[in-house]
Amino acid sequence: MAKEGKQMARTYISVDRRECDGGIQLSIGIEDDDGGGYGYRIAGPKYDGRGKTLIKHFISKRDAEEIKRYLANG
Repeated sequence: MAKEGKQMARTYISVDRRECDGGIQLSIGIEDDDGGGYGYRIAGPKYDGRGKTLIKHFISKRDAEEIKRYLANG
C-alpha cells in the first residue's frame, strides 16, 4: 500500500536523444513521485544514461484503452 500523501506510479512514453551520437530512442516507463522507476526500450539505440528527453507523455486511462485496442487488432 502506498504511503499516505504519495502518488501511485505513473506510466509514460518518452522520446529521448542520445548525447554521444544523436540517436533517438522510444521507450515506455513507470515513474513514482520521487522520480524513480524503470522502463523498456521499444525502439532505437540502447540508453546510455546521458540522453536528453525530447517528449515525455504520461499515459491517461483513455490512452491506455486506445493502445490496448490497437494491440488487440495487431
